[in-house]
Amino acid sequence: MTNRLYPTWEQLAQLHNPLTVGEKAFITYLDAYLPKDNNWKKEHGLDNYNGWLIFAQPFLNGTRPDIIIFNPQVGIVIYEVKDWNLDNYEWRKGEGLFVRDSRGLYPVKSPIDQVEYYKEVLIGQLVPSIGESIDRNEKNFGLIKTGVYFHKALTNVCRDKLGTKIKDYRYFPFFGYDSLIEGRLKEIVPDVNITSSRYWNKKWNEDVLFWLNPPFHSIEQGTLLKLKGNQIKLAEPKSGHYRIRGVAGSGKTQALAYRAGKLASQGYSVLIISYNITLWHYIKDMIARSPFAFSWALFTFTHFHGFCKTKLNEFGRMWPKSPERKDFTDNAAYEAALEYFFKVTVTNTVIDAIKGKQYQRYDAILIDEGQDYHYEWYSMLDKYFLNVRDEVMIVCDKRQNIFDRELDWLDKRVTREGLEKFKDPYIDLTITFRLPKKVAMMSNEFSEVFNLNQELKVAKFEDTPILVHSQHIVWLNIQETEWEYYVYNSFLRLKKEGYSPSDMVFLLPNHKLGKSAVNIFQQKSIEVNHVFEEDAEARLHVHKKAFWMGDGRLKMSTIHSFKGWELLNIVLFIPEKAPESNKKLDAIVYTALTRTRENVIILNTNKRYHAFGNKFPKKWNEQ
Repeated sequence: MTNRLYPTWEQLAQLHNPLTVGEKAFITYLDAYLPKDNNWKKEHGLDNYNGWLIFAQPFLNGTRPDIIIFNPQVGIVIYEVKDWNLDNYEWRKGEGLFVRDSRGLYPVKSPIDQVEYYKEVLIGQLVPSIGESIDRNEKNFGLIKTGVYFHKALTNVCRDKLGTKIKDYRYFPFFGYDSLIEGRLKEIVPDVNITSSRYWNKKWNEDVLFWLNPPFHSIEQGTLLKLKGNQIKLAEPKSGHYRIRGVAGSGKTQALAYRAGKLASQGYSVLIISYNITLWHYIKDMIARSPFAFSWALFTFTHFHGFCKTKLNEFGRMWPKSPERKDFTDNAAYEAALEYFFKVTVTNTVIDAIKGKQYQRYDAILIDEGQDYHYEWYSMLDKYFLNVRDEVMIVCDKRQNIFDRELDWLDKRVTREGLEKFKDPYIDLTITFRLPKKVAMMSNEFSEVFNLNQELKVAKFEDTPILVHSQHIVWLNIQETEWEYYVYNSFLRLKKEGYSPSDMVFLLPNHKLGKSAVNIFQQKSIEVNHVFEEDAEARLHVHKKAFWMGDGRLKMSTIHSFKGWELLNIVLFIPEKAPESNKKLDAIVYTALTRTRENVIILNTNKRYHAFGNKFPKKWNEQ
């Protein structure tokens, strides 16, 4: 094999953002001295390469770190390359890194923090199974290393000036141009002499390579996406800004995924952005079912806060300081300050960071969970991250407004400044066909009884055929002291009906109760995939930040973390007292009810919902 560099030197010469002098020098060094697999052939697949692959400005879901090297038998090193004149930089203890230029002296993000961010993206969001393996066994921590190269400085100078935070340079390469000699390769690539690591799981290779060098998607065999009714209208790409309303189970995300696949098949770049940190995984899987051929490199998948963090990291800016509870006399004032921080402060910081810079703009931006978005977020994406093609589609369900957002900007009657691009009326999806008919009717009645947004009515409940099981609703009004007994009994009932643990999710109201529920099952040697961590545990399990669907364990989550997902069986526990207002709690319960594809069991201890729940069966076999 002659080439193990991606892109090739010829392709790198044609990059829109060309390599810096430092990047080019470092890649040349790595390509000259890193071990190669001379026996590898293309038909073997890169995941079977026995040597080091080099990726220059790799995709990594749009974050594009400078250089990543990957040995599919050993692990990964991510490098940040700086062509800095270190005379202009100084490290201030307790304050951070500062640079002096024509604008004066001001703080910048440390390159150490920048490169660590890429590692967190890779193992915390893109290939979470690596992150979880690190949490389970700290010996796995070194599987993905990070390093920084300073092209205009000697190694001892950059270490003395900026490397004091690093505990051991053997595990975090931090070096200058004098280290780029063959005899110092091990200092730069600590695992260069290892040919195989027992800690590296080769099952990760396919996912890692997907994000480093996205493949071409051909039309797959299997279950292709098929659209119905108004879904067909909104699946057709066209310039302009569009708001899509849909009732629960009407296939909003399915239509968005179809449109995304078609956009990419036409060569357009697409930003898929949600609110829930993991929902884009679900959308990505759905796009893979779209009947189109395209390059995955045309997509960036993210959630809004992750998108902002990536942009700030790209331009060396720090995340702004958020409000702290101790600075406020009451919780309401703190919550208001926090909302302002995420709504205004974060977006303004991003806008300031990108000013006058070159960065990616997209042909189309598709926003899922629009009811969770502030107008300010849409405005930032519209003004700064679209190119001249100017396509935006926002899908929403106002009944699922669990954060009680101000949603007048999603109202077609509002024509204030900043909404001029929404020229067409809504496209409405009013037929529910994902939800079981019984559940769809129950959740719709719930929305009417508790006065959730009624702008959009369900026009038709279309039953989805179930091949093996029948559909059930069980609603039990119970005492709060009994909830653990009923949670476990719900599991036994579903197991008796032939469902595997991976087909069940238990939705709990908060982390304290969630942790108790997890303990019930773990004591019985039942493995649980969950989001519930105490503060002390969270420090040990730093990568367990989100809810992941892709394994065979029983699932437990908050409603907020599960929002947007769906599963065959939902078990919902509603607490006697909740910190949310009734309006918020109603939206939260409604959202939970609409997550099922077959069965829902409600364990309710809240008197607000007693009368409503009494209308529904209390026993599985009563229906």
